[in-house]
Amino acid sequence: STMGNEQSSPEARYKRELLKLSWNLVLTVQEQAKSAQDSAEASRNSAVTADSKATGASFFVPGQNCIRPFHEDFMTSFLKYCPDLKTKFPSNFTLVSKMIQTFISNAISTSDINKLGRSFAKSHVKHRLTDDHFQGFSCALVDTIQSRLGKFGTIELVKIWRATTDTIIGAMQKEYQKATRNRR
Repeated sequence: STMGNEQSSPEARYKRELLKLSWNLVLTVQEQAKSAQDSAEASRNSAVTADSKATGASFFVPGQNCIRPFHEDFMTSFLKYCPDLKTKFPSNFTLVSKMIQTFISNAISTSDINKLGRSFAKSHVKHRLTDDHFQGFSCALVDTIQSRLGKFGTIELVKIWRATTDTIIGAMQKEYQKATRNRR
């Protein structure tokens, strides 16, 4: 795979570092949003009528007082691309989302993306996924990351995410197709 050969070039190392930093930012936005939400609720519950600007909750996303957890945004986006998958997921996405977050964290730091693809294929082989599902996953992921990075989501950074996501999805798809062939 191309990812393996370029692993050690300085450019590849910088890209990987950039991916890790921006991914941490995507997840930090979520934690800060949660604590802002909690403190906003706490201040509403106490009789203090503080100016809403003071809560800082609207710092990240203008006009949206609370930021939803990453997985909620991702699943909303993913199911827009692949509405037929709605029934495949449990109604509570929390476990699935934690797995997705872990998967992405592993995918951007692994040196063996095919191994990750194989473990994905093993657990998903029963679901009859199509190319559209993989494409939808890829688009939803980039969309969600881009929207959560806000002004930090520069064109260059989004391009890097898109290329990386394509590589990850490509490996998942290849291993999934192998696994389904072996199953027949």
